[in-house]
Amino acid sequence: MEDNIIRVCRPDLDEQTRKELNEVFDKGWLGSGPKTTEFEHEFAKYVNTKYAIGCNSGTSALDMCLKVYEEEYNLQGGELITTPMTFVSDAIIAFWHNMDLTFADIEEDSLCLDPKSIIITPKTKAIVVVNSHGRLANMKAIRELIDKSGQKILLIADNAHAMFTPNANDYSDIQMWSFQAVKTMPIGDGGMITTNDEKIAKEVKRLSWLNVEKNTYDRTLGKKYTWDYDITKNNGIKAYMTDMQATIGLGQLRRLDEVLAKRRAIQSVYNEAFQNIKQIKTPMFSHTVQYYTMQCEDRDKLSEDLAENGIATSVHFKPLTEMTVYKKYKKNSLPVTDRVWLKLLSLPVYYTLKWKQVEYVIKKVRDYYLK
Repeated sequence: MEDNIIRVCRPDLDEQTRKELNEVFDKGWLGSGPKTTEFEHEFAKYVNTKYAIGCNSGTSALDMCLKVYEEEYNLQGGELITTPMTFVSDAIIAFWHNMDLTFADIEEDSLCLDPKSIIITPKTKAIVVVNSHGRLANMKAIRELIDKSGQKILLIADNAHAMFTPNANDYSDIQMWSFQAVKTMPIGDGGMITTNDEKIAKEVKRLSWLNVEKNTYDRTLGKKYTWDYDITKNNGIKAYMTDMQATIGLGQLRRLDEVLAKRRAIQSVYNEAFQNIKQIKTPMFSHTVQYYTMQCEDRDKLSEDLAENGIATSVHFKPLTEMTVYKKYKKNSLPVTDRVWLKLLSLPVYYTLKWKQVEYVIKKVRDYYLK
């Protein structure tokens, strides 16, 4: 994309992180090693969990959330329920585990899964809840729904947008996070699984390295390198985090509070500027402002007008139920999803966005509706 275009999202690194990344190159340990271990430890402290396990993407993290509980929850052949208002990762994992897929509807303002739309059947084995746009779904109500059913159902929190929203871990059995390039804490790509269960944490760690019982770095920690290892299960994947990713992650975590403060400030300025435009419904407060997604009339024409003026926009999200391969999994009516997504438009919001650029975006949006 041209540099003179105001992007929707734009990741950046500070100079200290660039220096630390060069130190990793100089030391010659590029795979999963001491920096990954350090990042896992610091991340767990930041989000207030006992264990954090780094991996190569949020999608791999979701996959391993199912793998680690597959036998205990008898997931194979069962049903996975999730929202259609998300990226494909939350749905595709159902097929990787021979599960049926069902979409439930969203709440209009939060854009999160609506507990009232969830229909639990005897087949239901897992629910993936996305804390969408950095706003928390009503996980308490979903947990109560599971408890009332009397069934053993795995509850996964997809916190890809919630890095970091307080209480994002509440009521879920396991959580995943994403550091993909457009997330609020980008490292290029990468993910994390968090849990308070030591047994689960150890199993995830093995899963991420093809179920090798002791990864390469761990085998260097004794008095001498130990080449021997064993593999006792065949369901592992190669999904570990590298020290290059972890080094960027440590740098982004160090500055996260400052980054989020800027994003929330932009959110506040946008909301104030648009609050009296009748064609716009400003979004609910988001702690992370993963996306500034408003609901607006003439969405597509506004998007085209902004593009002509050098402002990129996007839609978060075109529902999965609008995708050819997923249409048949729309088994129940989804009136809110069907209505709301047609009005969604995401405006630029990122740490290095200049205030004069924010003012320019506001001017062009207001010009469109108030001309």
